[in-house]
Amino acid sequence: MNGTYIPPYVPPDDFYWQALLEEGPICGGESPGPWAWVEAPEIPPALWEEARQLQAVHTLLDLPIDGFNRGGLIAHWKGVECFVPASHLVAYPFPADPAARESRFQQYVGCNMRLCIIEVEPTRNRILLSEKQALDCQPAMTAPWPDWLQPGAICKGRVTSVCTFGAFVDLGPLEGLIHISEISWGRVRHPCDHLKPGEEVQVMVLEVNRDQQRVSLSLKKLCCNPWDTVDSHLKPGDVVTGKIASIERFGLFVELLSGLEGLLHVSELPANVDLTSLSRLYRVGQEMTVQVREIVPGEHRIVLSLPGRSQPYAAA
Repeated sequence: MNGTYIPPYVPPDDFYWQALLEEGPICGGESPGPWAWVEAPEIPPALWEEARQLQAVHTLLDLPIDGFNRGGLIAHWKGVECFVPASHLVAYPFPADPAARESRFQQYVGCNMRLCIIEVEPTRNRILLSEKQALDCQPAMTAPWPDWLQPGAICKGRVTSVCTFGAFVDLGPLEGLIHISEISWGRVRHPCDHLKPGEEVQVMVLEVNRDQQRVSLSLKKLCCNPWDTVDSHLKPGDVVTGKIASIERFGLFVELLSGLEGLLHVSELPANVDLTSLSRLYRVGQEMTVQVREIVPGEHRIVLSLPGRSQPYAAA
């Protein structure tokens, strides 16, 4: 979806230039390797001029991310390589540890992002993009505000783009945002695991802001909160088989039922399992049999142990 809002000029900050200097070799996406010679395609001058015009009116672009390097993400627009510096991502800053940083960047690959052009560089055969500035350029609504668009309304829309913090949905007169916290009652690692551009969804309107032309939406509010009925499905002492949902430094989160996860603290694991061996011995999606020790619905908390263990639970 394109808009023509022109914001005040914002000069690149120090983090922006630092990201450019730290690009380094490609470490994700399609690449022939850091030492392979690749002949850059010849870009027609008219294409660079088109890019400058899109930059001038701050047009929003929905582009898939197809790679990354240590300085940011890589996308392509009409065959031109585009670079999104890490400092221009909404989720910035990222971990300094190279492996953790690469893991975070990898989550973007294959997802569509809403971006805008901040620099056109014909001499380097690329275009620089920003996710942060794109957020400030949502087009103003020109159609009258419909009477039905009120908190509590249930409506249908089409997903236009998916980003790290949620998904934008076209409702007709304007777009609304499903924040990542409103996608599911269960754990959401990345919105693109649940929603895809072009998908039709039914949502509930949570909040409207006429002054800023913003609408907050929810998917999970259309489903029953599993924590409201957890006592009818689980009780302390039950031995159940679930799947590991995530591995944290303090233990394992195990999904017992849809939307219900419990914590198996590291102190409940065998004595030979320490913090450094958690990710080596266990994997996300692995089935695991556990015993329910405590359920606190009001805090959305379930305490787990291994069957047969009776040691007191140590808080994280």
